[in-house]
Amino acid sequence: MAVILQVIGFKNSGKTTLIRHFISKAKQKSYTVHAIKHDAHDFEIDHSGTDSHFFTEEGADAVLLASSQKYAIISQSKLSLKEAINRLGEADLTLVEGFKKAPFPKIILVRSPEEVDWFLQEVKQIVAFISIQPLQHEKVTYIGTEESRNAFLDGMMREFLE
Repeated sequence: MAVILQVIGFKNSGKTTLIRHFISKAKQKSYTVHAIKHDAHDFEIDHSGTDSHFFTEEGADAVLLASSQKYAIISQSKLSLKEAINRLGEADLTLVEGFKKAPFPKIILVRSPEEVDWFLQEVKQIVAFISIQPLQHEKVTYIGTEESRNAFLDGMMREFLE
């Protein structure tokens, strides 16, 4: 069964680093993994002066870039998280960075006990609170060393994938 896990937290809390390690561990066990990242800053992956950018400038609703090894679709429309997951297709594990209000189990990275309290008020479906810094809070698991991070990720994989 496909598993969707969200990794959320405030800026510079360690979300991307955790997801990178999670992907690596899952791939070592031959799981298929998808990753989705929410960007609140209206990113651009196409650049002025390229053919694909000209297509967009002329009004193309979507542009597909393809090589012999990979492809990307640049669409000029909104996409919900559920639509993004469906577009990616089946995987053993889909890791989602961001989308705090989405309805999936969440691993939350925190930097202070106050952040724990805030997330408890604002977010549902919390699986774990973790921190790369030692925090004095009974709900927070420390993952600031390679050993502690690996132990946490091994536990998540046992709970959700095995």
